[in-house]
Amino acid sequence: MKHTLFYIFSLLFLSSCLEEYKVVLEQKTEQLAVESLLTNDETQAQVKLSVTEQFGNTNSYKPVRGALITVTDNEGKSTVFQAVASLIGIYRPDANFKAEIGKSYQLTIKLTDGRVYESSKELMQNPIPISGLTAIFEDPFSKGQVGEVGYRIFTDWQDPKNTENYYRWLSWGYYKRKSTGITCSFGSICNDVCWIKNEDYSTNIFSDNGVDGNTIKKKSVYLSPFYYYGKHYVEVKQLHISRNAYQFWRKLKEQYQRSGTIFDPVPAPVTGNIINKNDPTDFALGFFEVASVSKKRIVITGDTLIGKVKYNQLLVPRGDCGLVFPFSSYDSETPPNW
Repeated sequence: MKHTLFYIFSLLFLSSCLEEYKVVLEQKTEQLAVESLLTNDETQAQVKLSVTEQFGNTNSYKPVRGALITVTDNEGKSTVFQAVASLIGIYRPDANFKAEIGKSYQLTIKLTDGRVYESSKELMQNPIPISGLTAIFEDPFSKGQVGEVGYRIFTDWQDPKNTENYYRWLSWGYYKRKSTGITCSFGSICNDVCWIKNEDYSTNIFSDNGVDGNTIKKKSVYLSPFYYYGKHYVEVKQLHISRNAYQFWRKLKEQYQRSGTIFDPVPAPVTGNIINKNDPTDFALGFFEVASVSKKRIVITGDTLIGKVKYNQLLVPRGDCGLVFPFSSYDSETPPNW
């Protein structure tokens, strides 16, 4: 009994000595984040600027106003990127500006607080053509598996010999969705089918390490989802990127693919190639990327699926197709820009 009482009193004494420990998180200066891609195609170049909120809430960003942005080539010619009035934090050059193959470019950003950031000089290499696109229909559910139903797009190309080559892909396309539509004249149904634009800007990269000079076949670059019968229209852009850009995207992809266990390394911001001129420890988040582009389109005849694959009736919402699917386009012979 004495031992029991001693044990109880010891616990009470120890608990009375415990004090609440308050963790004080150091506030960190807002960190600049930059999204930028300079290519040789007709897509207008732009730079998107934002800054992180205070430490502890770094996933929250706010756009940057009033920055002075210039892009300078290796011949000393500078192009000013002006703020877009309707899009806060977006800066674009004159519509006639287009990067040239064989030139290198450097980004300079001056913020209103006096901080000046510069990127490394990035060379625009020769584009590497896509030799072919292939579409294969995938239906995991028919095999008792989990996954997305749709057309898997594969690309083929010839890798140049005796050079390090790094690739990234940006893909987009149109597919059809169906709704119940609305009643129009004479009791018929209108606006029940519309085109949906789908963009895939995920981190899809490739290095020719180990396959230098080979013909590369069936590299998966895109999935056009299936929700309703009809054609699919897909465009694939193959970017020839630098080694530094490849390493940046690889590290970023590795962070996304963490298993989430306690044994994983603590996530840290992936540093890019943009640094404060007066503070070598102050890296901006993001990367100033310069890449040449080869692109190719494919039109997939989806009518071959009629009677073989059933679209899920639960995925047919009620109402006008253009309203239940925002930013869609009404059904026509072809989607916009095709």
